[in-house]
Amino acid sequence: MAKAFCPNCDAEIQMRNPKPGAKLTCPECEEQLEIVGTNPFELDYPYEEEWDDDWDEDWDEDWND
Repeated sequence: MAKAFCPNCDAEIQMRNPKPGAKLTCPECEEQLEIVGTNPFELDYPYEEEWDDDWDEDWDEDWND
């Protein structure tokens, strides 16, 4: 069984078959987490927003007018 620790409260979390990208809730602090690695088993805060590549160009255009 794989085990990792919550990055928020350090609670030990054990799983039989962790899969990268799967989301879970810490049983101790109820923080939303995402499995970011399986060898070793690692948890982190989920990143839900997609990066907008056009944002940099839009920002530059606004400041260069």
